Amino acid sequence: MSGRPLYKSLLIRLVIPILCLAMCGAIGASHHQILLSKVGFFSTLHQLGVMADPELQSKIDDLTRQIEGLQSMVTKLVPAQQETIEMLQREQQLQQLAESERRAAEAEQKRLEEEAARQREEARRREEERIKEEERQKALELEMIRELEEKKRQLELFLKQEEERKRLEEEARIEREKEAAASEKHKKAEYLTDSLGACIDDTCAAHSGPLSPDSAREKWTTLFQDMTEEKRKLAEEMRTWTVHRTRVQRAAKRRAAQTLTLANSISEKDKIYAEQIEAVRLLSEQLTQKLEVLQTENSALKSHIDLLEDGLAERIEELSVQITTIKQQLSDEAERAPEPQHATSTSTEEVQTLIDHSLKKYDADNVGMPDYALESSGAVVFTIGDTEPYTKDTPWMGVFGISIWRSCKTPRLAIQKDNSPGNCWSFAGDKGTLTIQLSAQVFPEHFTIDHIPLELAPHGNATSAPHHFRVLGLDYGNAPKGHVLGIYEFTNFPLQTFSVQQNPYEKYFRFIKVEILSNHGNKDYTCLYRFRVHGVPFDTDTYNG
Repeated sequence: MSGRPLYKSLLIRLVIPILCLAMCGAIGASHHQILLSKVGFFSTLHQLGVMADPELQSKIDDLTRQIEGLQSMVTKLVPAQQETIEMLQREQQLQQLAESERRAAEAEQKRLEEEAARQREEARRREEERIKEEERQKALELEMIRELEEKKRQLELFLKQEEERKRLEEEARIEREKEAAASEKHKKAEYLTDSLGACIDDTCAAHSGPLSPDSAREKWTTLFQDMTEEKRKLAEEMRTWTVHRTRVQRAAKRRAAQTLTLANSISEKDKIYAEQIEAVRLLSEQLTQKLEVLQTENSALKSHIDLLEDGLAERIEELSVQITTIKQQLSDEAERAPEPQHATSTSTEEVQTLIDHSLKKYDADNVGMPDYALESSGAVVFTIGDTEPYTKDTPWMGVFGISIWRSCKTPRLAIQKDNSPGNCWSFAGDKGTLTIQLSAQVFPEHFTIDHIPLELAPHGNATSAPHHFRVLGLDYGNAPKGHVLGIYEFTNFPLQTFSVQQNPYEKYFRFIKVEILSNHGNKDYTCLYRFRVHGVPFDTDTYNG
């Protein structure tokens, strides 16, 4: 009995290291070799009969059997451990891939934000330059108007002075003519009186006596004839003076009419300048309204970017949750299934598909080429021809609660960047035309047409999307004929880019016309979310050189 504590202490000293070595053997092959060496040691002790105590011998046999069981268990668990390590490595690679994709998405988002900020700054700068130019033109026009008013005032003063001078000259001339006529008459009367007196004296002297009646009658007849001749001459001079006065009056009336015409022409010029000032004012109001619209569109674009950021963050969070769930599923399958590699491969493909799908939806607007049909860059909708707007499902507009007309989607939506579901230009039927005045004269190389992804479509289809369409280049906006650049088919949603099929004269165009020939099956209406034009702008420096 005194040897029992010695056996127990010996048992404790042997069992505890054996169990530790067995646990270490589950970790690696080197510890497994140590465990095997310990088992061989116990077997050697058993064979040599060093431990002769039967009870100790039975316990050692039990421990030996347990160690052998642990050894078989370790042998089975080592491959599973290696597979688990490989699965953890693949999961880490998936996490690194998701992190790299997230970083790429964040970099792309940052680039889009910088591009949008640059475009907003460029639009603001252009608008400020345009407003300054309009103000400068307005100042020049006001200065010209002031100069014309000053010249008009000086001309009116000169005309008044000229009229006053002519009136005084005319009055002085008339007075002089009257005085000359009176003097002439006085001289003639004196001459006649003197002639009559001299004639009487001569007659009396010649006859030395009173005149006979016949002589006196003859003298008076001669005198009367002379006076009649003088009267005739005076009447002739009066007629001549009357004709001259009539000519002077006519000339004065003609000069007055010319002066009135000149004054009326000045009034017409004043009216034209007033109309030009009113046109400048209306243009300033239109520019102000357009600036407000641009500010509203910039706010909408910022809101859209914020929504994209929120959606991207939510999607990344969903992907993280999915990756965590997949990891848990992989762990469960590794414990249950003997071949977890197939399940791991399938889950990896699903994760990669989800990541690609998310990035495809997020990066659907990026084609890497400038869009010369973008409204915020200066492009405008010139005309839609005979295309009928679709107003069936649009809300009613009214005044004081009374519905008057239906609103419609403006064609400007087709040259804007916001491709939210429903934010498109809709027109009745499956045929329509859209003529765009580009922001610059461009040599077209590619066209891009946009639609919403099928995953975001309200009805899960794209029957209202354009199917076949034709693109023409116009020499001017209302040109009856154009140069056909290509006929295309839109099938790759949500975005598809086409190359120009023909441009035999290698022309630059400022106006592009797109003709929608059919859609994907909707008989009521067609939706065009966005149409883009890519190419090379006209370089005036190169052309002049």
